Amino acid sequence: MPIQSEDRELLAQGIKTLVIEKNAREESATHWEKAFLWEKIRLFSLFIEELLLWNTKTNLIGKAGVRDVIVRHVFDSLSGYYLLKGKDASILDVGAGAGFPSIPLAIVDRALRITAVERREKRAAFLENVSVLLGLDNLCVFQGDVRNTRGTYDIILARGVGDLSSIHKLTRKVVKEHAMIIAFKGKITEIEKEISRLKEKTANAKGLGLSIQQVKVPCLDEEERNIVIIETK
Repeated sequence: MPIQSEDRELLAQGIKTLVIEKNAREESATHWEKAFLWEKIRLFSLFIEELLLWNTKTNLIGKAGVRDVIVRHVFDSLSGYYLLKGKDASILDVGAGAGFPSIPLAIVDRALRITAVERREKRAAFLENVSVLLGLDNLCVFQGDVRNTRGTYDIILARGVGDLSSIHKLTRKVVKEHAMIIAFKGKITEIEKEISRLKEKTANAKGLGLSIQQVKVPCLDEEERNIVIIETK
């Protein structure tokens, strides 16, 4: 499904809001901004077209149109970019699925070093394909269980892969000391329940730093979105 002009404009507005610094408005930055937007919109368009093509054969995201992908997946993924910008860190996206949040983040910032982990073979193949198609040399794909990945990571990204206690248990062997787990979540009432379960099931929960940050996803004002940050000691 080709990306229409109105979808490109929607992408541009979202990238401006979530990625480009609002104070970068001097004349010298204007030309950079236009070039940056053009390139990112081109890559996102390729990504979304490929995603929807694969989705007809391999159920990656269920029934979704272009706008749904842009708002509910791309923009939601980029809502956590402010936590990653400028960090020299190894990043792991656990249960990457169709590439959210890892692919949008890898597209907007080539300085981010991200490993996307996906157990299911067809989804991992999609991620590999997109990585090559978009030339994302900052994105590495690992097909298998996250507990079998080599090395440890500074930052863990988790979106749609279970509650906080499950995420913590699943990734505890691959996080460094003083690492950060970033979980993309919805309603605060559900998050509070997950935090209670995390504290019940985690012996050293008192050693974890927990914070909740509300985020605004463009064009998704009617839905509550929050990011939970777990800092390991």
